Amino acid sequence: MTADGNHVIANPYSNQDLFWALRGGGGGTWGVVTSVTYKTHPSTPFSSASIFVNSTNANSTQNLLTEIIRLTPSLVEQGYGGYGGGSTEQIQLFVISPNVTAEQTQATFLPLFEFAASQPGLSVENSTTVYQDFWTWYRSLFTNSGDQVGITAEISSWLLPKDTIETDKPEDLAAELLKISGVFGY
Repeated sequence: MTADGNHVIANPYSNQDLFWALRGGGGGTWGVVTSVTYKTHPSTPFSSASIFVNSTNANSTQNLLTEIIRLTPSLVEQGYGGYGGGSTEQIQLFVISPNVTAEQTQATFLPLFEFAASQPGLSVENSTTVYQDFWTWYRSLFTNSGDQVGITAEISSWLLPKDTIETDKPEDLAAELLKISGVFGY
């Protein structure tokens, strides 16, 4: 239901702009969802990679973010989705894919992990893990023990346009993202 009280259908074929906005572009500001149809799939294992970096060297942080940006198109092609962000003092990235094996994930991310470890002033924690399903992965990252519902984070799609990520100068995009005061989201 839109803000003016009209009940509309929004999907990839009808009201495409509203459908896109409701999927993550604006929280609850675009309308009220009164009905949802899901296409479900059997649970499948998810291969996950994560890297958490604390930094005392802004140049090394920018170098690492440049490598992440350079790697992003390949990750998307392999079916990875995820969330990242940070600042000049800290970078976090965690991604998952149901389409690859643990061995493929390790092979894909080992060069990034090694690059991060080679940068001066970076303290790096990284891992690749297989989770039995999406919910197991989600709970490992976003929920506390107990029955608390809700967190102050939102998992969403890659929100930077493809042509922005597939730049000839990923170091320039990294520099711009690191200029954001506070923490940037990726």
